[in-house]
Amino acid sequence: MPFKQLHTFLTDQKPIALISLVCLFLFSCDSNKMFEQYIEVENGVWKKENLAKFTVDVADTINAHNLYINVRNKGDYPYSNLYLFVTIEGPDGGMSTDTVNCILADKRGKWLGKGIGDLWDLRLPYIGGFKFAQSGNYIFTYEQAMRVENGLEGITDLGLRIERKDN
Repeated sequence: MPFKQLHTFLTDQKPIALISLVCLFLFSCDSNKMFEQYIEVENGVWKKENLAKFTVDVADTINAHNLYINVRNKGDYPYSNLYLFVTIEGPDGGMSTDTVNCILADKRGKWLGKGIGDLWDLRLPYIGGFKFAQSGNYIFTYEQAMRVENGLEGITDLGLRIERKDN
């Protein structure tokens, strides 16, 4: 494609070209990522019985990893935090459960993380330097622990990210 035609194409397609370049840059610079997945909250209401489950196939038992909880919330989420019960089940059936307080806003009510429009995305450190004891499938389960009777509104997605820790 001659330069003039390429220039005309890019000028006519500015938003698409810009978004494509940004995505390419963001996704190509993430060499430590071992796993990342989001699960959408059904109908935007997270009921206590609805669990977010992530299955991770682990092969690396040598290196330490950093585990993160990712939360996407709407700007009208009524709380500044989110309590979770986080369960990790190993390949051998062994389990551990933690209660985690995810702080989503500062004391003045300003949302933490990155915002686009009315949606906020926050990556929260969960466990640093975690070594998987054995290879195989690990199941990470999130259960909301906010004690809201009719379901928790304003949380749109939940995610898990695992990175190989730099030594």
